[in-house]
Amino acid sequence: MPVGSDVLLIQRPTAATLLADVKGGDQALRLRAVEQAPLVGTPVIVPLGRVTAGGDKAAARASVEALRRVVHHCARPGARQERATAAKELLKLTVASLPRPVRVEALYLLGFVASASHAAALGALLNDTAVREEALLALERVPGAPVDRVLRTRLTRAAPELRPAIRQTLEARRRRTGPGIK
Repeated sequence: MPVGSDVLLIQRPTAATLLADVKGGDQALRLRAVEQAPLVGTPVIVPLGRVTAGGDKAAARASVEALRRVVHHCARPGARQERATAAKELLKLTVASLPRPVRVEALYLLGFVASASHAAALGALLNDTAVREEALLALERVPGAPVDRVLRTRLTRAAPELRPAIRQTLEARRRRTGPGIK
């Protein structure tokens, strides 16, 4: 076992160092940042979303992969608080002022960590023509009766062209949970 100066100390990255590595031009640093993103956790979700919206395509690709790794880590069994925090942060990336690709990615990832408590916020996005299909897909994956209530309410208020998709989502949810659950 190496001792003294032969020991390489691996330091936990901070949000600032991780973002600097993602934004930097060095491919090896970007790869390391992507791999270490789950160590930083939820505080880096919104900043990574902003990098995704930037003009540097390599940094944007790295930030999307880092964002996915953070969110999937938060979705692991037993990480209830991290899931809730990740969903809260991802919802910040669904605002209309951000580019559509950032919003779409956030909605995709919300399908992994959102809970019934996020149903209303996701349901409100069904009014946004830019991302309503993605919001509907996220809602389809979120468990809980509150989601069904939001979808039924939106079914009566949605644009006519969206209603068949909402019906299909409700049917898919019913098939997945069984006919006895309403």
